[in-house]
Amino acid sequence: MIVGMIFLQPAFLWGLLALAVPIAVHLFNFRRYRKVYFSNVDRLSEVRSEKRKVRQLRRWLVLLMRCLAIVGLVLAFAQPTLPGSEQLQSGTTAVSVYVDNSFSMENNGSDGSQLETAKQKAREIAAAYRPGDRFQLLSNTLAGEEFRWLSREEFLDAVEALQINPATRRLGEVAQRQADFLQQGGATNRHAYLVSDFQTTIADLSQLSTLNSQLSTLNFTLVPLEGTATDNLYIDTLTLDAPAYFVGGSVTVEASLRNDGSRDVEKLPVKLFVGDRERALATVDLPAGTTAKASLRFTIDSAGWLNGRVEIADYPVTFDDNYHFSLLAGQRIEMLLTGTSNENLEKLFSSDSAVHYQLSTLNSQLSTLNFILLNELSALPSGQAQALASWVEEGGTLCVVPPAEKGVEQLNALLALMNAPRLESWNTRAVRATKVDLQSSLYRQVFNQSTREDMEMPSVQGRYLLSTGQSLCQPIITLADGSLLLASIPHGSGRLYLFSTPLTAQWTDFVSQALFVPTLYNMALYSRPLPPAAYTLGGSDPIFLQHTYDPSAQPPTLTQAIKQSNNQSILPDLRRVGNRSAMIPHGEITLAGHYLLGDEYLAFNYDRSESQLRFLTPSEVSEAVDGIEGISVVRNASKPLDREIRARRNGTPLWHWCIFLALAALLGEILLLNFASKTSRTSKTS
Repeated sequence: MIVGMIFLQPAFLWGLLALAVPIAVHLFNFRRYRKVYFSNVDRLSEVRSEKRKVRQLRRWLVLLMRCLAIVGLVLAFAQPTLPGSEQLQSGTTAVSVYVDNSFSMENNGSDGSQLETAKQKAREIAAAYRPGDRFQLLSNTLAGEEFRWLSREEFLDAVEALQINPATRRLGEVAQRQADFLQQGGATNRHAYLVSDFQTTIADLSQLSTLNSQLSTLNFTLVPLEGTATDNLYIDTLTLDAPAYFVGGSVTVEASLRNDGSRDVEKLPVKLFVGDRERALATVDLPAGTTAKASLRFTIDSAGWLNGRVEIADYPVTFDDNYHFSLLAGQRIEMLLTGTSNENLEKLFSSDSAVHYQLSTLNSQLSTLNFILLNELSALPSGQAQALASWVEEGGTLCVVPPAEKGVEQLNALLALMNAPRLESWNTRAVRATKVDLQSSLYRQVFNQSTREDMEMPSVQGRYLLSTGQSLCQPIITLADGSLLLASIPHGSGRLYLFSTPLTAQWTDFVSQALFVPTLYNMALYSRPLPPAAYTLGGSDPIFLQHTYDPSAQPPTLTQAIKQSNNQSILPDLRRVGNRSAMIPHGEITLAGHYLLGDEYLAFNYDRSESQLRFLTPSEVSEAVDGIEGISVVRNASKPLDREIRARRNGTPLWHWCIFLALAALLGEILLLNFASKTSRTSKTS
């Protein structure tokens, strides 16, 4: 008897006593033989003896067949069953099913797309449970309405309505959400199912080990659908290289392309569109499994919002062949110069169209400014110092030029608020600069290799020594004795630039050097933080907006810039974060492209983690969760899942094998008797 087998109707086992009948018939059905002696029968005796042994063996085999037939019939009525791995307890049952509906599920499966196969598996899971059980259906949206219990009919309707969604979720995150929801449900029996193609970029199965404390109270089943690896070319990322966007300025669009296939690609065309016009074209070579960059440059010829995209052609996967971006050109930098007038500074900024320069005293309207330059300002009340420190922390850029020799006490109080170096003793020993950090953003794309070698270093005749201490100080221009001429200090979301000398010809020749213009001018240009050129669909981080909206007023509608038949119009969630307005995405945007919010544009792209079409096999999934108690893996998803679930819950019935045993035994008996009859007729004939 098989170890662990149980009988649902053990009373029928008394029927095994019927084995005594064929055994008794066999024992008492002996034919008596009478010996007759002949004179010469040596050879005949040998033949008769041999036939008697064959008949005896045949009789024992017939007995065996009859006994097996009786055993098979009795066991069939007793209903032997191998116990299931999941034992249902009395009480309610709750079932949570996650169906992966990401882009990779568009690949072909047995029922069309993998998504259709996954939906069929969800239906089979529901069929394995009772109509009165509670169900939850999770998809990649993880929307609030998915965290509620459904009847089986409602669950099947929700499965039917599932469509491909651009959001991407890691399986570890989904499993945690399922476990938490099941724990809160209060059901006696808790079951969770993950139906996915187990794409390698999302299958963080090692994270499931963190659920050990919860797995003891629920049954977790992974249902891997065997995805087909597909070669794919796609635009991975995109960056815009420009300190500011203004009319007449040039912007370099750098697209990173990835060949996630097994074949080399030569001279792949990469196109740049701005508005409806093609503005640039490049070609790149992409060996298999590598990444390459394509640089495309265009000139801004009009002010306002510009919507663009970079495009390649690749089949059959096309969702990642475009990368959309938006930028706002012609918006001037708001700058305030306060303190002592300086001819060099005023001449630099007064005639520039990209910078709105004003010479004035500090006021309370700091939120409208991007760049403030304190030039030899000695009087700074504590209230203004606190306001300046808060303004920098929220994203402003401040440049401090100290006065000569004395009057820096109040400036030091401001520097202390931002954890910046202090201005210490005044030193009049002449010294020349020996090092400039050309990797700083202030000098990005300013100097080429030849100008770097020929660049003249500034000298100073009077300066303050900077006590860097524990501050996060980045040296920009370093003097020969190791002291600093210019330092950069981050503070919150903003930045402080600190000179150690006044910017006048009396104390330094820096104002007449080639470094002077890019240093000060780029401080102003980079003071306005450029918003991201694009956002990824499915994210939940706040999107900071260019304009400030009143949260209590009617918010503007978010609509697609290009009208389509399925055009989306969304009422966004706008909130105030500090002094800025932010839009909180909740997965309501499902199509890539450009969107108009009020009078500003936002560009959204699909998550590129779906572009790497590599998948774990069922064996690899099993190996990944091996040793994690409470998790089982469906090895062959092509078989009906409801049967396997019932078998795990109710056990595996063996009665049909008992019927086969009985029929096979009866057939064996018939064959043995027919063979005996033919043998007997042959003997009589001979």
